[in-house]
Amino acid sequence: MTEALTDALENLSDNAVRLAYEVIDGSAPGLKHVIAVDVEHGLQIQSIDEESSLPFPWRPKGNRTVSEVDSFLAELHRRPLNESGTLWGSAAAGKLVAVYNDHAPAPHVGGWRDDTVTLQLKADPDWEQWHAMSGKYYGQTDFGDRVEELLHTVQEPDQAELLEIIDSVRASSKGEFQSSINRANGAQTVVFNTEISATAGKATNTLEVPQFVKLQLRPWEGHPVTYDVEGYFRLKIEGSRLLLTIKLKPTRQIIRQAWQEITNTVAQTIDKPVYAQ
Repeated sequence: MTEALTDALENLSDNAVRLAYEVIDGSAPGLKHVIAVDVEHGLQIQSIDEESSLPFPWRPKGNRTVSEVDSFLAELHRRPLNESGTLWGSAAAGKLVAVYNDHAPAPHVGGWRDDTVTLQLKADPDWEQWHAMSGKYYGQTDFGDRVEELLHTVQEPDQAELLEIIDSVRASSKGEFQSSINRANGAQTVVFNTEISATAGKATNTLEVPQFVKLQLRPWEGHPVTYDVEGYFRLKIEGSRLLLTIKLKPTRQIIRQAWQEITNTVAQTIDKPVYAQ
């Protein structure tokens, strides 16, 4: 008598057990039903599942999650999908799910869909930071610090040139500003007057910022390809304060392109299509 069966009998009334009981097999492996009858309680039924007491489950189930394409493919190589296995993906969520026990191609043959491995891509930190900053105006020092931290992703203008602009922005943090547009190249020119002393008056300086920046970014960590992402370099003056931002152009198409590259790699390696969710 198994431990599960013993527990089930203990849950029945003492009279019922003393009177009569019968154990019958259920419709699933390891499932049994204990049926007993006594005068006081009438018919009693206790169902037990012996799977938990076994060293291995009756069938594979559960989900495993990985964060890299190579790990996902390695798991599918270790344990390949059979005829009823399917692949489902969502570019927006950065998620690809392999379902081992999906509904079978044959009519009226359902699957439990509870044996899966999931590829959950992690957003690249540089991608996240640039998108979090996009279109938000910052004061000069704060803006300079944020852009300097991400300077390694900048392709145009030259990083040294952009760093010089950032240093000039920081140095002009106590100035009074007026702005204009350079019609020849679209660059924005800021004229700022810095007070030197109470008696010496003011010194006039100019600061030119580019119209665009070009970045090299990847949507997800570990993705083998980086993509050109352009952004508008913008500024505005509120009172005497200079505020700056870089507003990225839409990147939805870049995500779709990167996702297509991933799904093509998986589909060709596993020889199954990826269904869009």
